[in-house]
Parts: sequence; C-alpha cells; structure tokens
Amino acid sequence: MKIEVQFDQTANIIASYKGKEIGMTDSPYMIYLATVGMCSAVYVRAFLQQRNMSLAGVTLDELIKYNQEENRVEHIEIQVNLPAGFPAKYERAIKTVVDQCPVKKHFVLPPTVSVVANLEEEVIS
Repeated sequence: MKIEVQFDQTANIIASYKGKEIGMTDSPYMIYLATVGMCSAVYVRAFLQQRNMSLAGVTLDELIKYNQEENRVEHIEIQVNLPAGFPAKYERAIKTVVDQCPVKKHFVLPPTVSVVANLEEEVIS
C-alpha cells in the first residue's frame, strides 16, 4: 500500500491513495495511516522553508506493509523524494527531521489505550 504526499502551490500538504485525495470523508483508519506521511511532510516543509529552499519536486511516499492474516500494519517506510540538484549535505538532516514527527513516534512506541463505558444513572422522582 502506498500513500503519496505532495505540496501544493501554497505549500499545503496533500495525501492521496490510488490517485484520490485523502480527506475527512475517508475511513478513520485511512486518515490515521495518512497522518504519518503528512506529519513527516510538515517537518520536511519546515526544514526547507527555514533554509529558503524550494518545495518544488519534493514529495513523500509512505509505503505500508500490511499483514492481511493479522489485520494490522507490520511496517511503514517513509521515502522523502528530493529533486535533482538537492544538496547532498542535507540528506542525513532530512532523515533526522522526519524522525522528530510525533505521529511517527507514536507508531514506534504506541500508548496504551483503555475504553470505559459510562452509563447514565436514571433519576427517579
């Protein structure tokens, strides 16, 4: 599974799957998966903008290995695609910036989740 992340002309981040933009009408699970690539893009954009570098030609691919039998994601790879002529001295820094994404960190070390069902008590008068 591949989610593609791009920047539009105004530097907004757009994620898509199979050519269709991922938005709030998509399943919560698809939105959840897309947030890893989108968060990574936020950090890449900030890095480039701080150095007055163009976003032209910069895209990200989020490659997801999904285990059908266990019904879960096994691995996510974020590929930052940089244009020809991009300064090689920043390649390692780009990887470091993506590692700062808090969504990625939550995938790596997930929080515990608990569910509580609260029933309202009936008031008898």
